[in-house]
Amino acid sequence: MSRPRSLRPEATMTDVHEIERSPNAAYWVGVFSVTAIVMTAVLWALGRLWWCKLGDGAIYVNQAWNSSHTSQHFLDPYTFTHILHGVLFFWIAGLLLSKFGTFWQFTAAIVAEAGWEVLENTNFIIEKYRENTASLDYFGDSIANSFGDLAACAVGFLVAMKFGMWRSLVFFLLVEIFLLIWIRDSLLLNILMLVYPLDGVKSWQMSV
Repeated sequence: MSRPRSLRPEATMTDVHEIERSPNAAYWVGVFSVTAIVMTAVLWALGRLWWCKLGDGAIYVNQAWNSSHTSQHFLDPYTFTHILHGVLFFWIAGLLLSKFGTFWQFTAAIVAEAGWEVLENTNFIIEKYRENTASLDYFGDSIANSFGDLAACAVGFLVAMKFGMWRSLVFFLLVEIFLLIWIRDSLLLNILMLVYPLDGVKSWQMSV
């Protein structure tokens, strides 16, 4: 029994160029655009700001957490965790939607990421971050940052599609290690602290 194409150890040239042929690339862009528009409308309805309230026009800020600029600009260190979201969604969609093509798997991944961006900006999740993690100054994302996160997820999905299962796993682990060294946080550690906070980890993160 052959494995689903999206979970083969290495992507073939056919897999790599699937975005160009099944269906047309315009559909991929269209799915992303429509999802981004709907997400933006929902976030606006929730009262999210379009941009950093401090008025700094920088596209990228290097503050990881406990900063009023974190999650308020288009890109920040946590952009890398959203790239890893895309890698994870590629794996999950490959397992759960193996009978569908990568276009539909991509669609599911982008919709899931947009759903998370909305959930992440509810008062419940914002307070969970503030209580359980080192992000004491976190008050939710700006709309621009959520759009950047959605784009990063799309990039991660396409990277995983090109790399295949095993090389994307290596990529995932390398990015996790890089983030732990750089900002003392990562996707997996962030998830752990959100659902099962550890005081020792929180103290370690805040001791920078």
